[in-house]
Amino acid sequence: MPRVIGHIDLDYFYAQVEEVEDPSLKGRPLIVCVFSRRTEDSGVVGTANYRARDLGVHSGMPIVLAKKKLEGRDPAVIRMDHEKYEAVSARIMEALERQVDVLEPTGIDEAFFDLTSSTGGDYAKGRKTAESIKRSVLESESLTCSVGLGRSKVVAKLGSDLSKPNGLMVILPEDTKAFLDPLPANKLYGVGPKTSSALEEMGVRKVGELAGAPPSELEKHFGKKFAAYLTAAARGTDEDPVKAGLGPTQFSRIVTLKRNTRDPHEAFEQLSEGIGYIHDKLASAGKSFRTVSAIGILTDLSTKTKSKTFETPINDSVTLNETTLVLFQELSRSVSKDFRRVGVRVSGLADVESQSSLSDFIRPAR
Repeated sequence: MPRVIGHIDLDYFYAQVEEVEDPSLKGRPLIVCVFSRRTEDSGVVGTANYRARDLGVHSGMPIVLAKKKLEGRDPAVIRMDHEKYEAVSARIMEALERQVDVLEPTGIDEAFFDLTSSTGGDYAKGRKTAESIKRSVLESESLTCSVGLGRSKVVAKLGSDLSKPNGLMVILPEDTKAFLDPLPANKLYGVGPKTSSALEEMGVRKVGELAGAPPSELEKHFGKKFAAYLTAAARGTDEDPVKAGLGPTQFSRIVTLKRNTRDPHEAFEQLSEGIGYIHDKLASAGKSFRTVSAIGILTDLSTKTKSKTFETPINDSVTLNETTLVLFQELSRSVSKDFRRVGVRVSGLADVESQSSLSDFIRPAR
């Protein structure tokens, strides 16, 4: 049965999240920056939208240089907000995990996934699932993503890269060679500038040339293990499996409210099943947590959070419920718009040992 491997990449993720939160930013060159705080403009660009990229801005560029390139273009310069992006990513990855056989997140904005079992190796079914994934991300978060499907991780990653933005590329097993051969060798996953330069010295510039290179020659330059990878990657035959995460780092649940509201009790009540779900997930995974976060997605689609971190890990439902309600009370006082969706996240997970619940310590004995 042929493998059906996918790769999803959220398009210009940080910048796109900012555009969703503030639609007036769309159409303007936008850069999300990591400021070092040494001077007003010291730091680097974390990501840029496509309008800014077309004007020569890219990730890692000094902010001062980026601003010069965008001068007179009405640019938007935004400070990076990791907590906001992580909250959006967590929601997407949690939903994605329910749609695929195995999910392997490789970053805040991308992941590999396996559909072989659920599709029976049928790429037509795989395409439908990929289309459903793209649709669900757009409907739930108003974000576009690019997806590639192929018989290996390398092929799937190339598919998502080459279909950006907002694309879907399906490379059938029988079309893999024709797809790979004409591509520059440096497009392959794991081939950086040094490897690319060494390949060029060997006269290898295209993937097809790499696929046909003598293994002994590759081993001489790159060692046996990496040489074997390069050959398999270039032929689309690498069998690296999609591996589920080493373990959850957080659990979260988001619900859409029956009506927009800023009432913390109303929001908490509608989230109660979600809180129960999280506690069940903690119990089944044998995990406790240190941090609870209340998440509010407002009517303007902006995301706001309030968090509380405990000194020691806890895992009882009473504390989880009480803390979540208090956080929503604080959150409702800090925002000027109603909640459209609400959620709760627990993080700082640890294995449950012979620990008592926090409520055992804070509640008087009866």
